[in-house]
Amino acid sequence: MTSANRLRNALRSGASATGSWVQIGSPEICEIVARCGFDFVIIDMEHGSFGLDVAVNMIRAVEPHATPILRVPDAGRTTILKVLDAGARGIIVPNVSSRAEAEAVVSASRFAPLGTRGACPATRATGHGLAEWSGFVAASNDEILVIALIETPEGVSRAAEIVTVPGLDAIGIGPFDLSQAMGYAGDWRHPAVQAKQAELIALAREAGREALTAAFDSDPAILSGRVAELNRLGSRLVAVSGDRFALTSTFRAIAMATANPT
Repeated sequence: MTSANRLRNALRSGASATGSWVQIGSPEICEIVARCGFDFVIIDMEHGSFGLDVAVNMIRAVEPHATPILRVPDAGRTTILKVLDAGARGIIVPNVSSRAEAEAVVSASRFAPLGTRGACPATRATGHGLAEWSGFVAASNDEILVIALIETPEGVSRAAEIVTVPGLDAIGIGPFDLSQAMGYAGDWRHPAVQAKQAELIALAREAGREALTAAFDSDPAILSGRVAELNRLGSRLVAVSGDRFALTSTFRAIAMATANPT
């Protein structure tokens, strides 16, 4: 770990942070998103069509400008180890549905004595061996963000247990997945879904944890109000739009505006 986690420092200072998603396996898209002024970029290995060999270059593209966060494809210990060794400054783990699963995720993300993360002095995260080991361990245990994504009916019902797991920094609340879990078939704007999201945000904040939320709109005017509302509810981490959303909405608008010009 060669530099401080800027996102972690912002949260400690009481600030809110805004980021976006990248699902297309492109370091250049990551660089564009990061350079636009976001605080963090979520590199989505769960729904993105790329593996670690591409993700590591996406991390490199984000690092000079924003904090790279990896949404891992699963909660496997080896998966978590590899993305942290590659230089991710935080992880989002999908489908966390119990306290035991959250505890396992935290353990895999922390070095002993706080956890069971595998130790190797020569990884990309250590500057390929240039970092002083004891300082690297201390910084990693202190700065890596661990976020459990609650998106199943079981996870929602056990959220009060999950948010109290020591070492868990935040819960992620995916409104689209939440709508599926609640039986609203992707209608993430449904009042019941929004009410449950507000309830989960409050639960996290009461437990002293952060809440990562998402707003899928790409219209700046809509997003401005939506982010302000999520911040008001207590979510200090908001991921907006995304590469696919932004590209499709922009190119669709351009195509419609230029089709069959008169």
